Amino acid sequence: MKKRKGIIDRIEGKWVAVEFDDGMRDILLSRFPMTVESGDVIWMDEYGHIEKDEQERQRLSNEIDELMDELWEN
Repeated sequence: MKKRKGIIDRIEGKWVAVEFDDGMRDILLSRFPMTVESGDVIWMDEYGHIEKDEQERQRLSNEIDELMDELWEN
């Protein structure tokens, strides 16, 4: 089963803006079986089932922190 990785950009009312490799997509908040917030990493399968990936979110957060540290050191 093929899954697509997405990153939650923002939540606007009943819509969640998710950034996938091929662009942004608005998904109804009610389609998410869990609480989500900006920056969360999700996986969506071909049937529309959504899972949250806490480990990937933490990895990306650490990567961003390292990049910011490098930027401010220069």
